[in-house]
Amino acid sequence: MINSHQMTAEEFAATKHELPDGGRWHELHEGRPVIMQAPDDHHGTTVLNLSRAMAAWFQENAEQKVGYGCHEIGLKVGSDPDTVYVPAISYFSTGQQFEETDNIIASQIPRLVVEVVSANDRRSDIRFRTLAYAAMGVHTIWVTDPVKKEVQVIRKGGHTLALADWQHLEGDDALPGFRIKISDMFLQPRWWTHPKR
Repeated sequence: MINSHQMTAEEFAATKHELPDGGRWHELHEGRPVIMQAPDDHHGTTVLNLSRAMAAWFQENAEQKVGYGCHEIGLKVGSDPDTVYVPAISYFSTGQQFEETDNIIASQIPRLVVEVVSANDRRSDIRFRTLAYAAMGVHTIWVTDPVKKEVQVIRKGGHTLALADWQHLEGDDALPGFRIKISDMFLQPRWWTHPKR
């Protein structure tokens, strides 16, 4: 018998760890749990490189209490039926420090969201995802593409900016002073390209 029950975001959060693989790659799409393609090595490399650069920026600006980043936290982008997307990185600039870290679904709207389109399912519906983030109030969205080695920057009320590997990604008013060369975001670790003999 087919279960026609649509889950709410709250039900999804409460039972996510009971899903296959502990709910690791699951999202909620219009009330239905959906398992996304597992990220590949290029996805992991992109997230690692960007996380290191952001961590350095956080340390440099620690006295200003600039906020914090969360990996793979759910964002409720739709209601009745509920939809929860899980981007690679969400940056929160308000609230108590690390307030959202242990949540399955964020209770606040992040200022910045980072999506990595390394898998076909995320690539095919990235427009829906970015529109949903913008509609919920996310100020800036970075869409990183490890295959094309480029980044799209989508700002609230602004035009989409496409950056090639020779250019730099800047935080602007979302992460003031943050800067990283696009090619460095996709750079494979030295041990990957030069294995020990």
